[in-house]
Amino acid sequence: MDQPLVLLLIVGGFLAVSTVIAKAAPMTGWHPLALLQWSILGGAAGLFVISRIASGGSIAAKGDTGVSRGQFAFYLLVSGLLFIAPNMIAVVAAPKVGAGFVSLSYAFPLVLTYGFAVLLRLEKFQVLRGVGVLFGLAGGILLAASGRQLSVDASWWAMFALSIPVFLASGNIFRTVKWPAGARPVNLALGMMLVGFAALGLFTAMAGIPVVPGTWSLEATGLLAAQITIFAFQYGLYFRLQHTAGPVYLSQIGSVAAVIGLGLGYLAFGEVPNMAKLAAVAAVGAGIVLVSKGRGAGAKKSG
Repeated sequence: MDQPLVLLLIVGGFLAVSTVIAKAAPMTGWHPLALLQWSILGGAAGLFVISRIASGGSIAAKGDTGVSRGQFAFYLLVSGLLFIAPNMIAVVAAPKVGAGFVSLSYAFPLVLTYGFAVLLRLEKFQVLRGVGVLFGLAGGILLAASGRQLSVDASWWAMFALSIPVFLASGNIFRTVKWPAGARPVNLALGMMLVGFAALGLFTAMAGIPVVPGTWSLEATGLLAAQITIFAFQYGLYFRLQHTAGPVYLSQIGSVAAVIGLGLGYLAFGEVPNMAKLAAVAAVGAGIVLVSKGRGAGAKKSG
C-alpha cells in the first residue's frame, strides 16, 4: 500500500464508483447531499476503526510538538472545506449532466496542480510538462463543448461541474504546503472528513434538505453502506498517496476516475460518450503522459 501506482489506481477507482453512486441516489429516494453527508460521517467512523485495528488499538499523535493547535485546526478547516465543496458539486451535478461528464471533470486537477506547483516554486518548470498543461486545457474546452447537447438547465450544471478541478487542485497544493510536520496521514484524513461533514450538515439544515430517504428500502440502505465503505478506504489511502508521492502525482487519481467513470456511466446508465468527450479524453490523456513524464525532477513531497 506504499506503492504510488497501486494507491493511484485504487483511489481513482473508488472516486469513479462514488460518482456513479451519487447519480443513483435519487433513484433510491436519497437526496444526493444527504447521502454524501452520512457517507462522510460513516466513512470517517469506518476509517477510525480500521486505523485503530491496524495500529493495534493505540491512539496516534495528531502532530508533533512543533505544530500549534491553532495551526492544526486551520489546516483541517481549510482542507475540509476544499474537500467538501467539489464533492457537493459532483453529487448534485451528476444526476443533471451524467456520471460520465462529472467523472471526466476530475481529469483536469493534474494540469492545474502542476501549474500551481510551478507558480509557487514547488516544482521546476519543464517544457514537456508545460505542453501537457496545454493539452489538458484543450481537453477542458472540449469537455465544455460537449455540454452543448444538454438542456439549458443541465448546461449550467455542466459549467458548474467544471469548477471541481479548481477546488481539487487548490486542495492538493494547500495540503502539501501546510502539511503539519509529523502528522499521520490517517489523522489528517479523519479531521478533514469531520470538518466536511459538519460544513455539509450545516448547509443541508439551512437549505431544508431532507436528510433521510423518503422511504427506507433495501436499495437505499445498500447505497449508503456502499458509499460509507468506499469513503472509509478512499480517503485514508488518499492522504497516504499524497504523503508518499506528492501533490502532482496525487492529482492523477482524477484521470483514472475519468476513464473508469466513463465506462461505468455507460454500463450503469447507458451514457454513450459523444465525440467531444472522446476527444477530451484523448487530449487529457496526452496531457497526463507529458505532465507525468520525469515527475521526480525537482518535485517535493509533502511532510
